[in-house]
Amino acid sequence: MFARILKNGTFHDVVGYVTRQFHNPKEYTPDTWRIIGSENIFTSDYAKMVQSFEAIHGFMPGKENPAGHISISFDNADAPRLTDEFMAQLAKEYMEGMGIKNTQYLIVRHLETEHPHFHIVYNRVNLNGKAVNERNNFRRSDRVVKAIKDKYGLTYSPLKQKYEDRIPVFKDRISQAIYGCKSWDEFSRRLACAGIEVKFHDDHNTGKHVGVKFTDGDIMVNGSKIDRAFTYRRLNNLFEFNRRQGQQRSDHAPTRPKVTVEYTPTQKPSLVEDVIEATAGAIGNLFTLGPGFDPEEQAFQNAIKKEEAKRKRKSRKI
Repeated sequence: MFARILKNGTFHDVVGYVTRQFHNPKEYTPDTWRIIGSENIFTSDYAKMVQSFEAIHGFMPGKENPAGHISISFDNADAPRLTDEFMAQLAKEYMEGMGIKNTQYLIVRHLETEHPHFHIVYNRVNLNGKAVNERNNFRRSDRVVKAIKDKYGLTYSPLKQKYEDRIPVFKDRISQAIYGCKSWDEFSRRLACAGIEVKFHDDHNTGKHVGVKFTDGDIMVNGSKIDRAFTYRRLNNLFEFNRRQGQQRSDHAPTRPKVTVEYTPTQKPSLVEDVIEATAGAIGNLFTLGPGFDPEEQAFQNAIKKEEAKRKRKSRKI
């Protein structure tokens, strides 16, 4: 099962396409298509189907291209199971998962192609006169299709399975490569080491990059298909932000003072100094020399004390 969200258009064009109004009637005969489901639509003929859609569109006439269009195809291995009833059920579950509710729809099965498939045409204006919520419809479609395939055991196509298996790997490697990255060149070098090449889509007129793709040599995936954060614009903005942050940190970094360390070799102590140091340690540092100690002043004070002691002794004898 594979869903393609096609370009929106007018009901005249989209309904005309799915009901083969604009095809060669000799090749696309009435037995090459049939309506297998509808809601609030007169299906007797093409004109009444278009009028039914346009009536509700009148609640919001400013809504451009009001006809939503989705094609859902299946692997040939599932063909024996794909009755009209089962296809209609799958279409309703798909629309429910996509949030296409409370609106008109038409389900048309085509029979002339190799792969079984059907088309859903729905009104992008609901029965309350409000727009159908189609936000993130591509990502949501992938999740809904996977859930339906798993629920009913429908076949995964080999290519689709390969993409679904690889995309998480791409996402993990890209997420690691963008950390702190400041340029596309740096980003490309990092990814190349992880086995992924970066390719750009350029504008035809300006030649400027407008999109980005990633390939491992086997498959190629748009950045937006991996994650909306990996579009060219968002990655470019991230790299620019990282550059500015790095520049601001550089401009505001404090200037470190230059420190000059001069090395003065210590002289080997003499034998006398060694003896004095050892002796001082042996007697327990009886003398503590303060920072203001002056040897000459101390000698002078000692001499005065001796003179006073002599006078005291003489006075006692008398």
